[in-house]
Amino acid sequence: MSRTAVAAPTSTFLETDHAAASAQSERRWILAMGAMVVLQLWFGMIATSFWLDETGTWWIVKDGPGEAIQRAFSWSGQSPLFYLIEWAAGRLFGLNEISLRIPSVLAMAAATFFLYRIAERLYDRASAPVVAFVFLCAASFFAVDARPYALAILCLTVATWALLRWLDSARPTDCVLFIAAGALTVYSHCILSLGLAGGIIYGVAVLWRQRKRLAHLILMVLAIAVICLPLMPELLRFYATRSSHTFSARPGAGELLTGLIPGSLAGALVLIVWIWMAFRGDTGQRGKFTRQTMLLIGSWALFAPLFLALLSAGTDIHLFVSRYYSSALPGQALLIGALLSSIRPSAVRKLLLVALAAMSIFGQGRLTLRSHGNEDWSAAMEFVRHEAGSQAPVLLVSGFAEAADFADLRKPALRDILFAPELIYGEPARSIRLPRGFTARDTADMEAVVRQIENEPRFYLLTENPDRGYENWLAGRLASRCGSGPMEQTFGYIWVTRFVCEKK
Repeated sequence: MSRTAVAAPTSTFLETDHAAASAQSERRWILAMGAMVVLQLWFGMIATSFWLDETGTWWIVKDGPGEAIQRAFSWSGQSPLFYLIEWAAGRLFGLNEISLRIPSVLAMAAATFFLYRIAERLYDRASAPVVAFVFLCAASFFAVDARPYALAILCLTVATWALLRWLDSARPTDCVLFIAAGALTVYSHCILSLGLAGGIIYGVAVLWRQRKRLAHLILMVLAIAVICLPLMPELLRFYATRSSHTFSARPGAGELLTGLIPGSLAGALVLIVWIWMAFRGDTGQRGKFTRQTMLLIGSWALFAPLFLALLSAGTDIHLFVSRYYSSALPGQALLIGALLSSIRPSAVRKLLLVALAAMSIFGQGRLTLRSHGNEDWSAAMEFVRHEAGSQAPVLLVSGFAEAADFADLRKPALRDILFAPELIYGEPARSIRLPRGFTARDTADMEAVVRQIENEPRFYLLTENPDRGYENWLAGRLASRCGSGPMEQTFGYIWVTRFVCEKK
């Protein structure tokens, strides 16, 4: 008896081929957009001027590993892990902008890979590149930042990836990796360890009815805490000196929304388009937004910014700034990437990818038009040295919050770090150092400064403090001697003001 094969409908093969071709086309689109972002915001900015906090990293590591360890504890209140990596990079390639940013470039590239793997596990292979691209756009600033944020984000993504694997298989190697990566997150940057809360909350929810494995998870978290006990004295010191670290105000509604939506306008655009597409029935949400998946993503995306916002509202510790809640970026990228990849029309997805890349480049590129962080200390110092020469005095205002008054400037331990940008890029021949902001208690010291400059035909003031207190006080105090008004030159957030004084 012969058997007749039943042929599959031709339309099914055509639909499958079309879907495969569309997915391949979208991957090429993502690679092209991602290459543009990396070229512009990574390689294009890696050699630009340090911003203020990066000069602190340079000062910590410039004199060797022993000094780096001591200064990491005494100045930054952090473990020396990141700074020892920076010292090694500087030893290999020199103490310059590129070498001190290379560790962050490598860390962010690795973090993007592990987030890709997390998205692949939570969603599917088609959504993972979209999530990685959203993260690339949202987190590029930290990829070329000589600060510990990229390293902490890498450790955080590795810890979350290992935890997800352990929840699925209970393999001891994943347990050990979660503990090690979780502890390294805290050692990289204690505030960014808030990002671990998302995975822990998710793990507790998954294992709630499996009491034995839930106990294992609790022991794993306790192991991380025990490993991090050596950092407790530094955390207590950080709290005791919190007034010098809390420089931001309580966040308003607009700032809070910015902290909750990655890429600000770009993330909001994806959300608005997704809502419209969902209303039209053009989204494929099935399998992406399960209850457990959304618990992980929601807690990862929201915990750090909400915690820091509540901390600012209820205490005198105001740390609601983008770099401190950057541990939420991977979770936010998972959320926005899932929304974007669930939109069915391929043309709409591609247009949104272009919009994300453009907004990232123009947004972060605007902030880094001349330098990373929009503080071009290199150009500012070169300009003021050229203008002042060896004759004209230059009043240098410290950018660090720790320079609260003239007494702080006289402390031997702070004398160099408070003017690290000037040390890197060349202090003028005749410089007079000033605290970060002018207050009434500084009047006597400022009168002493005036006696040094009142007979000078011109002098300069360099500051990044936007309150303009020094400019206003000097203009009023020297009004009887200065016949012409001041001239200003800006270098991002840095102002150089020239006072020309002609005796009447």
